[in-house]
Amino acid sequence: MKKFLLYFSVLFCLVSVVGCNEQDKAVNGEFLLGNFGADWKKETYYLVVPINWSGKSHVTIESIKLIKKDEKPITYEEDGIKYEFFGADPLKKLGIYGESDVGELKNIKDLEIDGDGKIVLKLVLGEEVKEDSERRIKISFSINGKEYEKIVEWKTLEQLTTVAENNSVIPYTTVK
Repeated sequence: MKKFLLYFSVLFCLVSVVGCNEQDKAVNGEFLLGNFGADWKKETYYLVVPINWSGKSHVTIESIKLIKKDEKPITYEEDGIKYEFFGADPLKKLGIYGESDVGELKNIKDLEIDGDGKIVLKLVLGEEVKEDSERRIKISFSINGKEYEKIVEWKTLEQLTTVAENNSVIPYTTVK
């Protein structure tokens, strides 16, 4: 019985070590993006967005794409959204800009983020962009030469709409 318990203990330890080893291959950290609200219209916007990486090592962005939950790409033809991502100067103020006000844009590929950073999302919106809780952002990145992907939920993207939910207007009033 003691031999059985000894073998079982050794086997359990080996399985535990292998299991822990497999966990080390997964990347620890999450991306967080700042949210924006606006009355979106059919036009072009530049969103200067804070991006935070919670992992211990800095990351190098390879690409950022807009997708749906099933990983199908978001397209102008189907979703009314064209987009492009850029890097931003870390000192650039957050917000929504027009093309003439956004300033210098950097290539998103090879953008390094160590904790906090800023990115720019150029959005070209069609007439009938509808809210869609299935929209996501897919970030491809590397840490120390190893490539990873994260799919990130972002409320600004999910709630993006150029279509009024109803045609009624609720007036803004103040009471004195």
